[in-house]
Amino acid sequence: MRGAIRVNLMAVVIAGAALSAGCAAAVGAGAGAAAAIHLSDRGAESLVGANVDKAQEAARKAFGEFNITETKVKTETESGRNKRILEGTAPDREITVTITTEGSGAKVEVVAKKSAVTWDKDYAKAILQRVISLAA
Repeated sequence: MRGAIRVNLMAVVIAGAALSAGCAAAVGAGAGAAAAIHLSDRGAESLVGANVDKAQEAARKAFGEFNITETKVKTETESGRNKRILEGTAPDREITVTITTEGSGAKVEVVAKKSAVTWDKDYAKAILQRVISLAA
């Protein structure tokens, strides 16, 4: 009798461990599906699954939604990597979005400068989140 209880208890423990591992894998897969945003010294950055052209289009749409006036666009190619820089102004900030080829996608960095020595990371993060959702 005791042996049967032990076997049943072991089966429950093993099943629970397997179920937990499956849930952890599902949570990990869900987390990987969303773009992770990293706050840098002056703004926010993330890798997106879209190419540079699509990411630039998304950044322009985000500028419109945030009432940012586009003031300058630069396109550069260095070491075979495509790079776009969008600059704009909001009432009290200067916004720069840098989009660089990264693998099959793009790295997007947003900086919201308030003065020569201060940056608004929360505003940069909000813009970046919108760029990510528009590029998807």
